Amino acid sequence: MKQQRSKFNVDRSEKGKQKRTYDGILFDSELECKIYKNYLIPWMEKGIVTNVTLQPKFELQPKFTKHDKKILAINYIADFEVFYTDGRVEVWDAKGMATSDAKIKRKMFDYVYPDKILRWVAISKIDGGLCDIEVIAKGRKERKKTKK
Repeated sequence: MKQQRSKFNVDRSEKGKQKRTYDGILFDSELECKIYKNYLIPWMEKGIVTNVTLQPKFELQPKFTKHDKKILAINYIADFEVFYTDGRVEVWDAKGMATSDAKIKRKMFDYVYPDKILRWVAISKIDGGLCDIEVIAKGRKERKKTKK
């Protein structure tokens, strides 16, 4: 039997759902689940983070009507909004890689919400655990150069 996968290659089978579920929450990806379970929950327990909002939604462009045609709003739905005890707030998105759509939405997010910090994060043991994807990409590039 062929494995059930979404267009983003997420395993939609029962076993796949179990891997993406923690504390009764079904996450969109295993990476998102690992970040929540291995970083955000322990940080809340240690008092580094006060609160985490799951799937926060940010409007990038409002809905409008043009020539009697309704145009839907453009929204950015991140994975986490992280509230630190020192007052900082960061918006996190768990990413394996940045698509062209994601890059455009990030530019729009930065324009509409200049006061908010948007981080694309992933986990890389080689690069030190939880990192911004730009740090991981740079590390991979350097390792590739030294291999040659």
